[in-house]
Amino acid sequence: MWNIINFEVLRALKKKSFWIASIAPLVIILVIGGIEYFSTKSAATNAAQQAQTFSATAKIGEFDDSGLLSQQLLTKQHIAIEPSKDAGIEAVKNGQLDAFFYYPNNPGKSNIEVYAQDKGISFAPPYNAAASQLLTQSAINDVSATIKNSQVIQILQISPAVTATTYKNGVETEGFMSVIAPGIFAIAFFLLYVLLASFMISSTAGEKENRTAEMLLTSVKARTLIAGKIISIFILGLVQLATISVPLLIALLYFPSQIGLPTGVTLASIPLHPTAIIFAALFFIAGLLLFTALLVGFGAMFPSATEASRFLGVAMILAILPVYAIQNIIDAPHTLIVTIFTYFPLTAPLTALLRNAVGSFSTWEALGSLAVIIASAIVAVWFAVRAFRYGSMEYGRRVGIKELLR
Repeated sequence: MWNIINFEVLRALKKKSFWIASIAPLVIILVIGGIEYFSTKSAATNAAQQAQTFSATAKIGEFDDSGLLSQQLLTKQHIAIEPSKDAGIEAVKNGQLDAFFYYPNNPGKSNIEVYAQDKGISFAPPYNAAASQLLTQSAINDVSATIKNSQVIQILQISPAVTATTYKNGVETEGFMSVIAPGIFAIAFFLLYVLLASFMISSTAGEKENRTAEMLLTSVKARTLIAGKIISIFILGLVQLATISVPLLIALLYFPSQIGLPTGVTLASIPLHPTAIIFAALFFIAGLLLFTALLVGFGAMFPSATEASRFLGVAMILAILPVYAIQNIIDAPHTLIVTIFTYFPLTAPLTALLRNAVGSFSTWEALGSLAVIIASAIVAVWFAVRAFRYGSMEYGRRVGIKELLR
């Protein structure tokens, strides 16, 4: 087995394609993160400049049916008062105004209407923001004139920040922070399965295509060979995880603001709950073992990797299907669809990882799902061994399921 593991791991590590596949996700993450950071920063600067230029140079008119606008504010901002709504719209049409704001009788129920020159989609927000701010500032001026309380005015001008503290069974919880540590296992499972799925299914099909399968079986047992291949895939998966995660951890340590962590989240502040992490690790290992053995077995059943890969899409869809029920997993974990996903072998690993991360698992549910995944993984390993043992000599046809069960 050691020789098999050594051969499989070194053979993969020597291939440029393995390292390209390992480094590509990291490069994509860093490039997209960098583009998003600088684009957001540039967009914020441009928006501020546009709004400032708009307020200083635009010719604006208004007609107020609500009677809420401050005349002093209109004069200060050089906003013209139009004789009617139709007159204001016509002034925009013939180019006399850059924008016209119409305030209905009850702005709380009816929308403020903005009519403006079309200067591109990016110029629409300053029009809308200026119309809304004008009414808001007028209301604040009215309140400040009647209520001599600076705190009231401050609350109207700037929405106060909110700090939430949540409790579960009388014990304070960490909210979103508690999801991060066990959630990393769900992300790692998803990432590794996507990166290694094609390698899993071709790991045994390659021996059949090269006509080396029967020679291998003369010197090593089928179960030893399959076990060696599965362990090799696990090792290669850890190498790929390290290739992606280590540079990201370094970046998080030295450039936390640029990476874009949520406000208040640091590596040191992430809570580590042993029970959730242990369950996450068990779901991760058992789930990866299940799909690795299953795909290795499929590769051994078919005469070539090309034919075996036709079933790869189905296996991948089943594995990631719980992502489409993520809202139910978070908000309604005991609905029928989530229950089915929790105990159906091919959807159980990712569903269990997600439910464990968001804290919607009871201990007994987690143990039940884990038992299903482990039992399924054992059956999958048995299936892979049988498929390789009986399919190694079949070069022209697929081995049937009935033949494996004899």
